[in-house]
Amino acid sequence: MTGAHTPRPISELRFLVAGAYVLDCLISTPRLPAWGDDLRAEAMRTVPGGKALNQAVTLARLGAQVAAVGCVGTDVVGQAIRGALTAEGIDVSTMAAVPDAPTPVCVVYTRTDGENAFVWRVPDALTLTADHLSAAARAAEPVDAVLVTFEFPDQSADILTAAHAEGIRTVVNPAPLPADPAVIGAIPWNAVDVLVPNEAEARGLLIGHSAAHGPAEHLADAIADAFGVETVCVTLAEQGCALRIDGASTTYPAPPVAVLDTTAASDAFTAVLAAHLIAGADPTVAVHQAQAAAALTISRPGAYEALPTTTELQHQAGSLPNCSI
Repeated sequence: MTGAHTPRPISELRFLVAGAYVLDCLISTPRLPAWGDDLRAEAMRTVPGGKALNQAVTLARLGAQVAAVGCVGTDVVGQAIRGALTAEGIDVSTMAAVPDAPTPVCVVYTRTDGENAFVWRVPDALTLTADHLSAAARAAEPVDAVLVTFEFPDQSADILTAAHAEGIRTVVNPAPLPADPAVIGAIPWNAVDVLVPNEAEARGLLIGHSAAHGPAEHLADAIADAFGVETVCVTLAEQGCALRIDGASTTYPAPPVAVLDTTAASDAFTAVLAAHLIAGADPTVAVHQAQAAAALTISRPGAYEALPTTTELQHQAGSLPNCSI
């Protein structure tokens, strides 16, 4: 992301979003259940989910051209997910539909203070691979950037290598963070253009480095220096975020907001930040837009259903300075 880029309207940009596309089962409960519990939930509902899906939807609502890169089953759940994406204007021709494989469900427990926990698994038959990414890139070209999550940790290195080989800029949200340090060590960091971890993920990436236990506001610098990633934005929850770009670092305070549910905040932030940076916006504008989108998301319950609407994003772009979608 270094160097000057001629600003472009987000509506001209084409993104691939690679990761998990699942059904979320959202459960509001005062605490996590223990084995043997008979716990009555305060609310339960199902909606389309997955980090990649949330990011794809946010990009599409911003007005970008978006193609989903992932795998679902041919079951009713998979059909519903593809239908939801299509309704958002997202291209699903780049999404694999695998017979005889159950589309995964992610169970999300949310406490009244907004904290959450996740239980999920993707069947091996629905694993996203580098071949899926390469095929999607060629089918959807020209592609301006691909957003990649770590929902398929064992495939992440190959997926990023494939994107780099296709000449596509990459935006990585390293979540969920792999438990195996070897997976992190295998990532081709030279193929990562923008990295957007939260504080815990940033410290996890830096295990073995002295900066892993340093001040939060220095984590973006530490990651950029350690891995050679040109643009790093570390989100710090209520403390805001720290952005390292073009060799310079800036910290941004978080806007005040009443937190209801943090489930999809990082997805909204990553998608909006990526869209504006890839469009060539001023970094400060990109961060402010991303923070505003995340603030909207955490102020209401759920994930997919909490994401900013097209109308909200357009109003946001018009109300914050020096930005146009």
